[in-house]
Amino acid sequence: MMNRHNFKVIVGGVDPAPFGAKNEFAGAFVTNSRLMGVLVVYIHWQIEPERRGGDASGNFHQFFYIETSEIGIESYRGFVGDDAETMLEAEQAMLGGLGAQKVDISKREAFLLLQQYAALNEKYGEALPDGVEEYDFILSERIDASREEQIELLEKTCERLEDENQLINYFLMRYFAGDTEVVDLLTERPLAEELSPSDRAATMCLNRIEERADASGGISFICESLIETEAEHRILVSELTLANGLVRSLAIISEFPISNAETAMKLERPEFITVYETFTEPDDIRDFLDKRYPAALKRDTDAGKLYLNFNENNHHLKKTLYRLNDDVKGMLYITDEGQLILASYSLSRIHRLERDVRTFPFGRALLPIAKYEFREDAFYNFIRSESGDFVHFVEYLCDFDPSGDED
Repeated sequence: MMNRHNFKVIVGGVDPAPFGAKNEFAGAFVTNSRLMGVLVVYIHWQIEPERRGGDASGNFHQFFYIETSEIGIESYRGFVGDDAETMLEAEQAMLGGLGAQKVDISKREAFLLLQQYAALNEKYGEALPDGVEEYDFILSERIDASREEQIELLEKTCERLEDENQLINYFLMRYFAGDTEVVDLLTERPLAEELSPSDRAATMCLNRIEERADASGGISFICESLIETEAEHRILVSELTLANGLVRSLAIISEFPISNAETAMKLERPEFITVYETFTEPDDIRDFLDKRYPAALKRDTDAGKLYLNFNENNHHLKKTLYRLNDDVKGMLYITDEGQLILASYSLSRIHRLERDVRTFPFGRALLPIAKYEFREDAFYNFIRSESGDFVHFVEYLCDFDPSGDED
């Protein structure tokens, strides 16, 4: 997974060393995205007037991005001040791709969450993110919590599930990830020992759900899941029954590895791409896109800069066909050679992206030169190729010689 949250700590006004338990807690929230395997915790502090130094603001803000399975606290950002633009940029950058809502939590709950996931950092040998001097007082304060309190807090971090497909997709996603904590939360009773999710550590790339009724009218759900481990891709077919909004039973029908070619066929889907030549400096376009899409996942490459825009929610989990990247709304890539490339997985969304770019300040200085529909992944292959010209890249892939010459 690409790390979208590596930030430098921005400090303004005062030395961060005095920040600690003496400050007044002013509020906190957590995102209800635990079922996706990630969380953001935010804490707001009021710094005592005598400790601010000069005219510095009394507000101190802390954002923690947490990966709940194999890392713990993945990145941190803290800053002093009241600047609305800085606050919005930090919040969008941390929360923008989660499709989650904010849930207010207490100081004790915020501390419990951060201590729980800092313990994962230690367990997996992952270093805590830079800025430890600003939050080590949170990790060092001893807090004991009952199992009931821990479960209540876990429930606060989870989205309320609204339908059966959503329950099944989330359950299998966390089951394949080996996330025992959430699997236990979503099951009516503990799974049999031989089905323990702790034995797994895989990503669910695709899941297809089919409802079936037996002769007596009982309903079950047959799921065909494509999962990715460190070593291979596998197909796992399972049968689930549900009751009272929870998973009642899980049975593994079959499981087997598949080849890379079979995996590509399973993941095949339409990909729509529009290519523009630009008559504006690429740096100016990048500056504009940085401001236009503050919540996008941004990635610099050797040949340009990529922007991934995500959906505002996770409603794709409610479908009978789940795909890992269905949370991606659209992608933009500005190359150093001056091409702007739009990509999406649906025709309606690529049309929406095309309409959007026409409204950009440089929209009249964009010349559309090509449109494509692919049945397999061409866009990411292009980005990995380090090429700056998508048209030439496609011609190379197709072994196309526009001059008509043959060897």
